[in-house]
Amino acid sequence: MDWVPFANEVAKCHLFSGIPPEEVPGLLNDHSARLERYGDGKLVRLQGDTYDELIIVARGELEARIDDSGGKGLTVEHLRAPAPAATAIIASSDPILPVSLYARGETWVFCIPATQVFQLLARKPEILRAFLADAGDKVRFLAEKLRLFRFGSLRKKIAGHLLALSREQRSESPRWRYGREETADLFGVARPSLSRELSVMASEGLLEPEGRKRVKINRKALRSLLEED
Repeated sequence: MDWVPFANEVAKCHLFSGIPPEEVPGLLNDHSARLERYGDGKLVRLQGDTYDELIIVARGELEARIDDSGGKGLTVEHLRAPAPAATAIIASSDPILPVSLYARGETWVFCIPATQVFQLLARKPEILRAFLADAGDKVRFLAEKLRLFRFGSLRKKIAGHLLALSREQRSESPRWRYGREETADLFGVARPSLSRELSVMASEGLLEPEGRKRVKINRKALRSLLEED
């Protein structure tokens, strides 16, 4: 199969933002990238596997899920093309995958051996910087997801997150840190559920959207909401 069209799509991934797009297929080829296809619902990698290849979603979507022995799982995030998976894990001292990765819809991924990834990072400082930024951003995302886990309801999670953004940005109209789909992943809900709850909270005077990137909040009301039993 001609994987160049897939490589051209991966060139849009933020890991390669500092590289001319036309160079990316050659870089993938030079560093032993392999293209794999998975059908909807198929297991791509299992929780507990050694993560010795960097996975980059070229087309489709991966669901990262923590599975338990009872067959249930907690969805951590969705990785939508083009996006890398578990950058922080492949560079760790014990690269064991803490989640299982499942395809959602037909999904194509590139797999690059870890040794080749490290050679690529040494060769291209632009990619190294983006790689480290991605790893740091994922740690921050998961830390916030864990912090919000203590709130039982979606509206309390929204309130807790917005109050934290307001403190960090020192603003009554903080910017959303993530896009709507990533924010839904942060709260552990589907995007339509998040949109409905935001609409209800707006109708109650708890917040007021200001375009797509900012939201004006009623701090006092949100704090009162968090104090409710």
